[in-house]
Amino acid sequence: MSYSLIELDEIMLRRNSSINPSKFPNEIFELHSIPAFDTGTPEILEGSKIGSSKQCIQENDVMISKIVPHIRRASVVCKKSDYRQIASGEWIIFRNEKIYPHYLKNLLISDAFNLQFMSTVSGVGGSLLRARPAIVSKIKIPLPPLEEQRRIAEILDKADALIQNRKKAIEKLDELLQATFIDMFGDPVTNPKGWIVEKLGKNILHANNGLSRRRKESENVGDIVLRLQDVHYNGIHFEKELNRIRLDDTEKNRYLVDVNDILFIRVNGNPEYVGRSAIFLGYKENIYHNDHLIRLKIKDTYNPLFLVHCLNSDQGKQIISKQIKTSAGQHTISQSGIFALDFYVPNKELQDQWANFAQDIEKQKQKMQEQLEVQETLFKSLQQQAFNGQL
Repeated sequence: MSYSLIELDEIMLRRNSSINPSKFPNEIFELHSIPAFDTGTPEILEGSKIGSSKQCIQENDVMISKIVPHIRRASVVCKKSDYRQIASGEWIIFRNEKIYPHYLKNLLISDAFNLQFMSTVSGVGGSLLRARPAIVSKIKIPLPPLEEQRRIAEILDKADALIQNRKKAIEKLDELLQATFIDMFGDPVTNPKGWIVEKLGKNILHANNGLSRRRKESENVGDIVLRLQDVHYNGIHFEKELNRIRLDDTEKNRYLVDVNDILFIRVNGNPEYVGRSAIFLGYKENIYHNDHLIRLKIKDTYNPLFLVHCLNSDQGKQIISKQIKTSAGQHTISQSGIFALDFYVPNKELQDQWANFAQDIEKQKQKMQEQLEVQETLFKSLQQQAFNGQL
């Protein structure tokens, strides 16, 4: 079955009314901003705390973010509360009786639509990318009858709910791991259990910065050199397009990463990511590291998994932040800064006990992540069938 097509111009609000909340300083507003979307809840704010004019919206309006468009932000405005509903200017608004809102929302986050949406973008990159509404309005979308839209939306919403539940279950495992950590060791900042506190340098055998050369070899040759984007909170991820540089023997000896070495991000434009760490668990080829990373070999006073969790925790970030220096928009920490970090040193046997528990949790997460990936693949297939009239 094929559906008729319409241009988004037919359902896009082109001259939406606006309001300046600061003129109503004591009135409470329900603000739908990009940060609010990311947290999942609109902001409830007094007009005096809202800095500029906003769009007026209403229940069941459909919105898509025109900034950073590869992040698929689309939503249906929730049921009206006791407050006037307003939205920031980053949203493109759709409203029309011929559209079932949840059908349109699902369509706006589909692969097929996002491909067209990205073709409307201007800007130099990152947060400066913007979809241009005048061009977005020319995109054609399939428009089945309202009852069919409702049926499609219900199927896709149920499939998406399963995905969201799986994501929440994975988050719960992370929360369990952190709760167990705090229960066993206490907060690393306040140290309520009175563990010995030492400079981290006392428990580091060796540390070194990485390779400063950036030139990549062509044609998948050369040696794999880790970058900061390869180091994640949940481990080192080897990208499909590996960063390869042809190294000489001196460089190989100096920058080789060994199993159980800790890779520590020493520089980033975002201070929150300075100190992000992961353990190298081995790879089928020798691995080296660049100078955005500091490689740490630690003494056996620490279990590597325990120490990495300390470094990556919110409390660990507080400790690290005291040693971060800022210059020209870059936030850095030196080797001496790392050595000066104050961390507690709990009983090693207890560290090992927690690390075994953490490994069990990670195995569960990996299984759930694999299941999530299957669900997401099926969801994309459902979307494609739905908007092609094959569902």
